[in-house]
Amino acid sequence: MPTIELDYGDLCSLLRKQYSAEDLRDRIPMLGVDLESIDRDKIVVEVFPNRPDLLSVEGFARALNGFLGDETGLKNYRVTESGITLNIDKSVKKVRPFISVAVIRNLSLNEKRLVSLMNLQEKLHITHGRHRKKVAIGVHDMREIKGPYTYKAVKPDGIKFRPLGMTEELTPREILEKHPKGKEYAWTLDGLSRYPLIVDKNNNILSFPPIINGELTRIENSTTDVFIDVTGLDNLAVNQALNIIVTSIADGGGDIESVELVNV
Repeated sequence: MPTIELDYGDLCSLLRKQYSAEDLRDRIPMLGVDLESIDRDKIVVEVFPNRPDLLSVEGFARALNGFLGDETGLKNYRVTESGITLNIDKSVKKVRPFISVAVIRNLSLNEKRLVSLMNLQEKLHITHGRHRKKVAIGVHDMREIKGPYTYKAVKPDGIKFRPLGMTEELTPREILEKHPKGKEYAWTLDGLSRYPLIVDKNNNILSFPPIINGELTRIENSTTDVFIDVTGLDNLAVNQALNIIVTSIADGGGDIESVELVNV
């Protein structure tokens, strides 16, 4: 079972009522999680794999509010249309066939929230995503990209771009050979003659799923609008992951927008 660390102050700020550490020590295990430790800095819990929605402090607070009776019923999230389209090319059907995307605007990020988002993404990759093979998530700063976007498969040496954390442009094949994440997750693309990419209208690379994002869309504290992609081999799992990460981000502040998917 995955172990997660929750910021004590963040959790308390998201609860509808004030509870002491002693109260939380008694009540948290009733959610069906294993409470390993709690103090005024952090809470460490072990979460069952069937509750990936608890892997973020926002999702954990949402569940705890419901369990404690302080915010009952299904939570409603307002979703507006972004006017953005993502075209799904038929070339991905035998490569990595499923994708779901969303936009969140008007975020207010800081270092703590950014770390929390990255931790949630990685925990979902490991558990729900089966180490990125079944599901992989990309979160992108939208400042330098423009829709419509396209999800397509390309030849291993068919294009070059700067992967996250590197200064040189590499082909997808070179990323699998040279980039730390490429070498770690190359096995997820074993046997494929083409690799999936997400590009914008100007052919800027957002993502090479399930391996690495492009440096162009790196998330920073100053990021206000994000494009989120979830790709994978199982449509239900892809949509579940998108719902978890979108609602977690929105609970911290942000406006959710839908993106139209078009098969081309």
